[in-house]
Amino acid sequence: MDTLTALQENDAKFTMTPKGIQFHGDLTIDEWESIGAKLGDAERSIGFLIGDWINYAEEKWGEKYNDAIAVTGLEYQTLRNYAWVAKRVQLSARADNLPFRHHLVVAKLKDSEEQKHWLDQAEKNDLSYRRLQKSINFGRIATEEEVEGDPADRGYVTYLALLNRIRRWWARETQKAPVDEWDDDRREGLKKDFKLILDIYEAL
Repeated sequence: MDTLTALQENDAKFTMTPKGIQFHGDLTIDEWESIGAKLGDAERSIGFLIGDWINYAEEKWGEKYNDAIAVTGLEYQTLRNYAWVAKRVQLSARADNLPFRHHLVVAKLKDSEEQKHWLDQAEKNDLSYRRLQKSINFGRIATEEEVEGDPADRGYVTYLALLNRIRRWWARETQKAPVDEWDDDRREGLKKDFKLILDIYEAL
């Protein structure tokens, strides 16, 4: 079974191909979110899957990059990066919910427990990869202002980037427990916090 077939799980409402998704029927919101969750898992996993695959070949037969390039169609440097991070960050330290780029940041750390510590901090504090990198350099959690104030790290933060961070936070929290299981104090507190977004929406 190939990766696309595994993601699709024989669902007749859509077909995944190397070029995209073709939809053949109406999806419920739950079905649509389920597809997105699977795609997110695939995106976060693919670097490690390819990296582990290359490292297996290297240990068994020696360097096989020419074969890997021919089979995958990926560039040498991309494959090399995947393999390096996969070798440096062992399975026990990898974080399921963080992008591969975060693992690239911690790969320079030699101790797997230190890698796991910083990945845990990144997950708990919703750190971008740049903020994670700066935090490792500082030896503590860097503030947003410290990251934005460094000319080497400065970038224009759009509202889409901020909304995406909120979406990631929402996905994590609702995966831990459905909203209807949250206590009233938490729900009321979040309503107050998110009223600003509602105010912006209504002003448009």
